[in-house]
Amino acid sequence: MYADDVVTFVRPTEVDLLACAAVVEDFGVASGLRTNLAKCSLHPIRCTHEQVELARSILGCQVASFPFKYLGLPLGLRKVTAAQLQPLVDGAASRLPPWCAKLLTRGGRTILVQTTLSAIHVHAMMSLDIPPKVLDALLKICRGFLWKGRQEINGGHCLVAWDKVASPKSLGGLAIPNLRLLNLALRCRWAWLQRADPSRAWADSNIQLPSLCTAVFESATVYVVGNGESALFWKDRWLGGERVADIAPLVVRRVAKRRLTSCSVKEGLSGQWL
Repeated sequence: MYADDVVTFVRPTEVDLLACAAVVEDFGVASGLRTNLAKCSLHPIRCTHEQVELARSILGCQVASFPFKYLGLPLGLRKVTAAQLQPLVDGAASRLPPWCAKLLTRGGRTILVQTTLSAIHVHAMMSLDIPPKVLDALLKICRGFLWKGRQEINGGHCLVAWDKVASPKSLGGLAIPNLRLLNLALRCRWAWLQRADPSRAWADSNIQLPSLCTAVFESATVYVVGNGESALFWKDRWLGGERVADIAPLVVRRVAKRRLTSCSVKEGLSGQWL
């Protein structure tokens, strides 16, 4: 159900549906921003026909399909596919029309690749693990626009290997973002914000990240212990840049998995590490 770009997840029971409708109504009374439920949409997730009819009768929303797009990104129960992200590739291809490229020098095209073609995917990369097929298609568009000002080129048109082009300027490259590493870094950002700013509303949520993102975050993060309440005794690198789990692996095997991810440094130093 949408209310000014808000999506709400509700159990398909009469009590929860009535409560949802009451919350929306109370919000409108308090703020003056009333929601037109007739313009909202209802996307049932594995619901029976009776549950869908109950929700429609109480909320008065039109029934739509699931999965669907929310804020421009596919929202579903399974991992996003390359076909679902094809609009992302099409949008990048149509972003810079061919006539614009003909009026630009290669230096000007380089700036547009850095600031536009490599940046318009940031929103999607923060939220999703972009499939390699999509990243290759986006890379092909960037490469073609840089060298020849068009969407598709062959290998003979590339003057320098792309790995060199995507290197920092200090290493002789053009500092064009590496899309795979950019996607990895933006996904690691969630783990960083979850630990660095626990006041965020979603900080307690179990955000699923790829194992590579978790490994990169853990290997690149060192904790400076204050009161010891936020750093994990077993998993975090708080002991001179090392983890207790790496120093004493045999001891870790005797610790319950629940304690490995919940025991703080403060608890461990006070003897409550098991």
